[in-house]
Amino acid sequence: MAQLIPLLTAFGLGSIVTALVQSWLAQRSKQDERAFREKQAAYVGLLEAYHRAAVEGTDEAAKAFAYWQMRCELVAPASVRDAIRRIVETNDDRAARMKADHDLKEAMRADLRITK
Repeated sequence: MAQLIPLLTAFGLGSIVTALVQSWLAQRSKQDERAFREKQAAYVGLLEAYHRAAVEGTDEAAKAFAYWQMRCELVAPASVRDAIRRIVETNDDRAARMKADHDLKEAMRADLRITK
């Protein structure tokens, strides 16, 4: 303890606190960036698979959509997951599908903090 006091005095307690706060903020920024990239990749993949399933209508396209749906289940908030669920459930109801499609895009924009 006696050796710690001169060390704190030499470097200054303020400098040490500043360094700790800067380190924490940098780590937090890295985590936020990683989460954004993961969500972005999952959302783009889902939208591409959604388009492909709508255009092709093949079993392979449906499986690709299911894969990206599962990826979104891991990283998306409840609003996005709910909109994806409604996309799947409204396969035969055009009006409800359009509403679910709109809600999906709005939820994704909100989650990624993208403004119109």
